[in-house]
Amino acid sequence: MAKVISYANQKGGVGKSTLCIQTAFYLSLKMKKKVLVIDMDGQGNTSSRLAPRVVDDHGNFDTILSGTKTASLFQDELEAVEVIHCPAGMDLIHTPKNDPALFEMEAVPLDKAMNPAKNLASLFEQYDYVLIDCPPSLGRKLVAALVMSTHVVCPVKLSGFAVDGVEGLLNTIIGIREAYNAQLDILGIIINDMDRSVNHDRSLKELQSSVPDLLFKNIIMHRPPLDTAITEGIPVWELRYGHVAAKEVELVLNELMVKVG
Repeated sequence: MAKVISYANQKGGVGKSTLCIQTAFYLSLKMKKKVLVIDMDGQGNTSSRLAPRVVDDHGNFDTILSGTKTASLFQDELEAVEVIHCPAGMDLIHTPKNDPALFEMEAVPLDKAMNPAKNLASLFEQYDYVLIDCPPSLGRKLVAALVMSTHVVCPVKLSGFAVDGVEGLLNTIIGIREAYNAQLDILGIIINDMDRSVNHDRSLKELQSSVPDLLFKNIIMHRPPLDTAITEGIPVWELRYGHVAAKEVELVLNELMVKVG
């Protein structure tokens, strides 16, 4: 059985796509695992970084997208699912940039959110890991992702509202587990993009006080090379000056794999 891991938070800009992409590189390139990535975010950032691309003489690139779009997974009966084989070895079910078809899925009846799990059940058998980049809001797409997941991890960027956001997210996950997916395992909270500010330190201590058992021991600090790696669509460890960021990311991903089992 594939381990199906969702990267979820009801807030944007916390590092869901970054962690999902770096996990895909880690599992595919370093661990030599069979990996499928599903881009459930209508912005399509994960797809644009993993899919094949054509680069011009100035370093600009166009992404080559083909096969089944994520929005199609919500159909009642999907005859076949065609994945994209990515240059780094993982497979991808893609979302085009700012895809209106996927954004429109928020207006469909709730029962349609059960269709992706049905349409992908046989495909999942071909993989060791399935990674789902979730949208930054509660809705049909997030429900669809959590319904078909075995595990969920919650990246958090520290701010004055970090604790409130985590409480809302955990309530959502618990509700999905009680209603649709009793096997969903909450792996915990990954602190991402932390700086040395007083505000971040205060928020971290507040989380340590309120949900100590859910916090990952390892933390990813604010590291510009990680942003560069995501912009370029490469593993952070391939950057010559990214060794500190790479070490932090690898420690977090090792901890993640231990929690997954």
